[in-house]
Amino acid sequence: MALKLVREELTLVYGLQLFRGVPEAQGLPHLHVTVQGLGGQEATLALHTLQGSREELKRQLLESIDAFFELVEPAEP
Repeated sequence: MALKLVREELTLVYGLQLFRGVPEAQGLPHLHVTVQGLGGQEATLALHTLQGSREELKRQLLESIDAFFELVEPAEP
């Protein structure tokens, strides 16, 4: 009998908005939004604010993505 490995399919939901100038974005709260999946289940998404130059934003965003996957994925052998 052969074993069949099944890969779990996932969906990543995200959104981005770039504001120009610090005054416009200053004081934006860390909001949470509720989304509803096709099956009716609800999930809460945290909206995060990063500030800096284009290069700093990219670095911070990539670090955040790496940290996210370290938290939600089991370590691979």
